[in-house]
Amino acid sequence: MDIEIRKAGVEQLELLMQWRMRVLAEVFAGEPADEAELRVNNEAYYREHLADGTHTACFAADSASGQIVGCGGICYQEEMPSPDNPAGTNGYLMNIYTLPELRGGGVGRKIIEYLIEDARARGTGKIYLESSRMARALYEEMGFTGMEDYMKL
Repeated sequence: MDIEIRKAGVEQLELLMQWRMRVLAEVFAGEPADEAELRVNNEAYYREHLADGTHTACFAADSASGQIVGCGGICYQEEMPSPDNPAGTNGYLMNIYTLPELRGGGVGRKIIEYLIEDARARGTGKIYLESSRMARALYEEMGFTGMEDYMKL
């Protein structure tokens, strides 16, 4: 399958939301969630951050049929500049998703490559992500490494 990556904008909000809710349902399966609240909050997020350029979203599509087979995004923010990130800009890869029946066929890799290129074009110094066990090997192949001292509250 020949895959084409297409940047998504706020004019595709409903499609973005369909895919976002699909991702959340799979990633957080079995966890209680207020879907209506998540939808409202994600719509607000997309409206604000796609418009101000602090989020890039994309879809992967089969070039022949046009069928969307995956999605992804990267959130941009600033942190204090440091020796490992002198510009102080960073990106957070998220919502990387491929239809289950197409996993392992390179769709996710193309999405990630597209988003990394977007980040590099902006001068982004660091890119972070959280990974499922299933996708970890792909991220490692692409140069991502674990962060031993990373914690969350």
